[in-house]
Amino acid sequence: MLEFDDSYFRERERPDGVPCSSMPSSLSEALAVMGAQETRKSVPFTVRAAMPADTAEIDALFRASYGQLLKQHYSTNVLNAALPALLHTSPRLLNSGTFFVAETGGGEIIAAGGWTQATPFGGVGPREIGHMRRVAVHPDHTRRGVGSVLLGHILDNARLTGVTTMCCLSTLTALAFYEAHGFKASGDVDLALKPGVHLPAVQMARAL
Repeated sequence: MLEFDDSYFRERERPDGVPCSSMPSSLSEALAVMGAQETRKSVPFTVRAAMPADTAEIDALFRASYGQLLKQHYSTNVLNAALPALLHTSPRLLNSGTFFVAETGGGEIIAAGGWTQATPFGGVGPREIGHMRRVAVHPDHTRRGVGSVLLGHILDNARLTGVTTMCCLSTLTALAFYEAHGFKASGDVDLALKPGVHLPAVQMARAL
Protein backbone atom coordinates (compact mmCIF):
# COMPACT_ATOMS: atom_id res chain seq x y z
CA MET A 1 0.00 0.00 0.00
CA LEU A 2 1.57 3.20 -1.08
CA GLU A 3 0.62 6.81 -1.29
CA PHE A 4 3.02 9.70 -1.66
CA ASP A 5 3.59 13.28 -0.66
CA ASP A 6 6.45 15.52 -1.61
CA SER A 7 6.96 19.27 -1.54
CA TYR A 8 7.97 19.10 -5.20
CA PHE A 9 4.86 17.28 -6.43
CA ARG A 10 3.15 19.11 -9.26
CA GLU A 11 -0.42 18.44 -10.20
CA ARG A 12 -0.89 17.57 -13.85
CA GLU A 13 -4.67 17.64 -13.89
CA ARG A 14 -6.86 19.17 -11.20
CA PRO A 15 -9.76 16.75 -10.63
CA ASP A 16 -13.38 17.79 -10.75
CA GLY A 17 -15.58 17.29 -7.74
CA VAL A 18 -14.41 17.28 -4.14
CA PRO A 19 -11.76 19.92 -3.26
CA CYS A 20 -8.59 18.68 -1.58
CA SER A 21 -6.99 20.08 1.64
CA SER A 22 -6.98 19.34 5.53
CA MET A 23 -5.40 19.99 8.97
CA PRO A 24 -2.76 18.59 11.29
CA SER A 25 -3.95 17.57 14.77
CA SER A 26 -2.77 15.31 17.58
CA LEU A 27 -4.63 12.20 18.71
CA SER A 28 -3.82 9.85 21.54
CA GLU A 29 -2.02 6.65 20.60
CA ALA A 30 -4.32 3.86 19.50
CA LEU A 31 -3.99 0.13 20.00
CA ALA A 32 -4.82 -2.32 17.25
CA VAL A 33 -4.06 -6.00 17.77
CA MET A 34 -4.49 -8.21 14.72
CA GLY A 35 -5.43 -11.87 14.45
CA ALA A 36 -5.70 -13.89 11.25
CA GLN A 37 -6.14 -11.76 8.14
CA GLU A 38 -6.61 -12.78 4.50
CA THR A 39 -4.15 -15.47 3.41
CA ARG A 40 -1.49 -15.25 6.16
CA LYS A 41 -1.37 -14.57 9.87
CA SER A 42 -0.46 -11.13 11.06
CA VAL A 43 1.80 -10.46 14.00
CA PRO A 44 0.26 -8.42 16.84
CA PHE A 45 1.01 -4.73 16.46
CA THR A 46 0.07 -1.35 17.87
CA VAL A 47 -0.57 1.93 16.08
CA ARG A 48 1.10 4.97 17.62
CA ALA A 49 2.08 8.49 16.60
CA ALA A 50 5.40 8.66 14.77
CA MET A 51 8.33 10.53 16.33
CA PRO A 52 11.49 12.12 14.88
CA ALA A 53 13.47 9.26 16.46
CA ASP A 54 11.67 6.90 14.04
CA THR A 55 13.10 8.63 10.95
CA ALA A 56 15.75 6.07 10.00
CA GLU A 57 13.44 3.09 10.46
CA ILE A 58 10.58 4.74 8.56
CA ASP A 59 12.91 5.61 5.68
CA ALA A 60 14.08 1.97 5.63
CA LEU A 61 10.43 0.88 5.51
CA PHE A 62 9.76 3.13 2.51
CA ARG A 63 12.91 1.88 0.80
CA ALA A 64 11.75 -1.74 1.15
CA SER A 65 8.09 -1.08 0.33
CA TYR A 66 8.53 1.26 -2.62
CA GLY A 67 11.49 -0.67 -4.00
CA GLN A 68 9.60 -3.95 -4.15
CA LEU A 69 5.89 -3.22 -4.48
CA LEU A 70 6.03 -0.47 -7.11
CA LYS A 71 7.67 -2.88 -9.56
CA GLN A 72 4.18 -4.25 -10.26
CA HIS A 73 3.16 -1.08 -12.10
CA TYR A 74 6.27 0.96 -12.94
CA SER A 75 9.25 0.23 -15.15
CA THR A 76 12.78 -0.18 -13.81
CA ASN A 77 13.85 3.04 -15.52
CA VAL A 78 11.05 5.02 -13.88
CA LEU A 79 11.81 3.58 -10.44
CA ASN A 80 15.56 4.12 -10.75
CA ALA A 81 14.89 7.79 -11.41
CA ALA A 82 12.06 8.26 -8.91
CA LEU A 83 13.03 6.27 -5.82
CA PRO A 84 15.89 8.47 -4.57
CA ALA A 85 13.41 11.33 -4.18
CA LEU A 86 10.93 9.20 -2.21
CA LEU A 87 13.08 7.68 0.50
CA HIS A 88 13.34 10.53 3.00
CA THR A 89 10.52 11.47 5.35
CA SER A 90 9.92 15.14 6.04
CA PRO A 91 10.63 16.16 9.69
CA ARG A 92 7.52 18.35 9.46
CA LEU A 93 5.44 15.27 8.73
CA LEU A 94 6.95 13.33 11.63
CA ASN A 95 6.21 16.23 13.96
CA SER A 96 2.66 16.77 12.71
CA GLY A 97 0.94 14.56 15.29
CA THR A 98 -1.11 13.01 12.46
CA PHE A 99 1.51 10.64 11.06
CA PHE A 100 1.50 7.12 12.53
CA VAL A 101 3.41 3.85 12.58
CA ALA A 102 2.30 0.26 13.07
CA GLU A 103 4.82 -1.32 15.44
CA THR A 104 5.20 -4.95 16.54
CA GLY A 105 5.70 -5.96 20.15
CA GLY A 106 9.38 -6.32 19.36
CA GLY A 107 9.61 -2.69 18.28
CA GLU A 108 9.72 -3.30 14.50
CA ILE A 109 7.92 -0.69 12.39
CA ILE A 110 5.97 -2.58 9.72
CA ALA A 111 3.83 0.22 8.29
CA ALA A 112 3.54 3.99 8.35
CA GLY A 113 1.23 6.70 7.11
CA GLY A 114 -0.87 9.67 8.09
CA TRP A 115 -2.72 12.77 6.95
CA THR A 116 -2.39 16.54 7.06
CA GLN A 117 -4.39 19.61 6.22
CA ALA A 118 -1.60 20.72 3.89
CA THR A 119 -1.83 19.29 0.40
CA PRO A 120 1.07 17.39 -1.19
CA PHE A 121 1.48 20.48 -3.38
CA GLY A 122 2.06 22.76 -0.41
CA GLY A 123 -1.23 24.59 -0.13
CA VAL A 124 -3.69 24.52 2.77
CA GLY A 125 -7.40 24.45 2.16
CA PRO A 126 -10.59 24.23 4.27
CA ARG A 127 -10.36 22.57 7.66
CA GLU A 128 -12.88 19.92 6.66
CA ILE A 129 -10.66 18.57 3.85
CA GLY A 130 -7.81 16.17 4.66
CA HIS A 131 -4.94 14.65 2.65
CA MET A 132 -3.46 11.18 3.00
CA ARG A 133 0.33 11.21 3.32
CA ARG A 134 2.87 8.46 2.54
CA VAL A 135 1.05 5.27 3.48
CA ALA A 136 3.21 2.17 3.10
CA VAL A 137 3.40 -1.39 4.45
CA HIS A 138 6.57 -3.49 4.58
CA PRO A 139 6.51 -6.17 1.85
CA ASP A 140 6.85 -8.92 4.48
CA HIS A 141 3.58 -7.80 6.08
CA THR A 142 1.27 -7.10 3.12
CA ARG A 143 -2.06 -8.93 2.72
CA ARG A 144 -2.41 -9.32 6.48
CA GLY A 145 -4.77 -6.43 7.21
CA VAL A 146 -2.04 -4.14 8.55
CA GLY A 147 -2.66 -1.46 5.96
CA SER A 148 -6.42 -1.58 6.54
CA VAL A 149 -6.03 -1.11 10.30
CA LEU A 150 -3.58 1.76 9.82
CA LEU A 151 -5.84 3.45 7.28
CA GLY A 152 -8.83 3.08 9.60
CA HIS A 153 -6.87 4.74 12.41
CA ILE A 154 -5.83 7.61 10.13
CA LEU A 155 -9.41 8.20 8.98
CA ASP A 156 -10.75 8.05 12.55
CA ASN A 157 -8.10 10.55 13.63
CA ALA A 158 -9.09 12.95 10.86
CA ARG A 159 -12.81 12.51 11.49
CA LEU A 160 -12.41 13.47 15.15
CA THR A 161 -10.90 16.82 14.16
CA GLY A 162 -13.85 17.69 11.90
CA VAL A 163 -12.55 16.45 8.54
CA THR A 164 -15.43 15.32 6.34
CA THR A 165 -13.57 14.52 3.09
CA MET A 166 -10.22 12.76 2.71
CA CYS A 167 -8.18 13.09 -0.49
CA CYS A 168 -5.16 11.09 -1.56
CA LEU A 169 -2.67 10.83 -4.38
CA SER A 170 -2.45 7.09 -4.95
CA THR A 171 0.23 5.25 -6.84
CA LEU A 172 -1.03 2.87 -9.51
CA THR A 173 -0.01 0.04 -7.18
CA ALA A 174 -2.23 1.26 -4.32
CA LEU A 175 -5.27 2.13 -6.45
CA ALA A 176 -7.17 -1.10 -5.72
CA PHE A 177 -6.44 -0.81 -1.98
CA TYR A 178 -7.93 2.67 -1.77
CA GLU A 179 -10.90 1.72 -3.92
CA ALA A 180 -11.61 -1.19 -1.55
CA HIS A 181 -11.76 1.35 1.30
CA GLY A 182 -14.26 3.69 -0.32
CA PHE A 183 -12.01 6.11 -2.22
CA LYS A 184 -13.13 7.17 -5.70
CA ALA A 185 -10.74 8.14 -8.50
CA SER A 186 -11.28 11.62 -9.95
CA GLY A 187 -8.28 12.33 -12.18
CA ASP A 188 -4.71 11.48 -13.14
CA VAL A 189 -1.72 13.40 -11.81
CA ASP A 190 2.00 13.50 -12.44
CA LEU A 191 4.12 13.47 -9.29
CA ALA A 192 7.00 15.77 -10.23
CA LEU A 193 9.73 14.46 -7.95
CA LYS A 194 12.50 16.55 -9.46
CA PRO A 195 13.11 18.21 -12.83
CA GLY A 196 12.43 15.68 -15.55
CA VAL A 197 11.30 12.93 -13.16
CA HIS A 198 7.56 12.18 -12.88
CA LEU A 199 5.56 9.30 -11.45
CA PRO A 200 2.03 8.65 -12.79
CA ALA A 201 -0.56 8.54 -10.01
CA VAL A 202 -4.29 8.96 -9.39
CA GLN A 203 -6.18 11.64 -7.42
CA MET A 204 -8.80 10.02 -5.16
CA ALA A 205 -11.19 11.10 -2.40
CA ARG A 206 -13.85 9.73 -0.04
CA ALA A 207 -16.34 11.09 2.47
CA LEU A 208 -15.72 10.39 6.17
